[in-house]
Amino acid sequence: MDDNHVTHPLARLPRTRLDIEHRFGVRVRGFLSVKTPDQLRSRFPEIPPTDSGAAAGRTAGETPDGRRARAAAEPFTVSGWSREPEARFFTLPSPLDPDDFNIAFIKELPLECLEGAATRRGGALTCHTTPDDVINELFAAAHNGGVNGRGQSGAYARLHAWNSLYALMGLPDDIPFPEAARRATDHRWLRFMAFTDWFHHDTSDAAFAVLDPTRTRVAVLAATDTDADTHTDSSTDVH
Repeated sequence: MDDNHVTHPLARLPRTRLDIEHRFGVRVRGFLSVKTPDQLRSRFPEIPPTDSGAAAGRTAGETPDGRRARAAAEPFTVSGWSREPEARFFTLPSPLDPDDFNIAFIKELPLECLEGAATRRGGALTCHTTPDDVINELFAAAHNGGVNGRGQSGAYARLHAWNSLYALMGLPDDIPFPEAARRATDHRWLRFMAFTDWFHHDTSDAAFAVLDPTRTRVAVLAATDTDADTHTDSSTDVH
């Protein structure tokens, strides 16, 4: 092979849509951006907080990884969402009880998006979700674009969504897509919502957390979008 040959980035994508991608580009009437706790609860089962979840959250140690964070944030950064997403990764000293993977646990993590959560109206909550929901949201973020950005073509939006999903699960690039989809079902996926100065609750918000099958590694991704003139005063960096 010619040493100068460069494989096109889209070449690694599956030629046909996988089952996990069945919602890509499908608009369901009434299923717009989730902006209120009632909307979130109406679509996904809520997970109640636990004291043991909070205790477990206090034992989590952050494991920074800039490359992985940039990949996780791709759907939002390439399409011009108004605020730089927050992507963070944590390790636990012992396996987390799945019932303790809830908002009490999440709120104990040192997340910028949750600073001041106890002081704003609406509180915070977590709900169960599924890998197909998460990857669809990632695809939609890249494809639709931010209010002051530009959406990506369907093919590139698909690539950015997969890159983000791989990063959230901590998978190497050489794992085949069908295997990645299978592994996604072994992870525990959450949506969460909070009312803090970080989230705009305006145009679009997205916040996910994922627990790996060993129950000792957690990834968090949060993004927010608005066309308000003041959004530039509160931007943050990907961690």
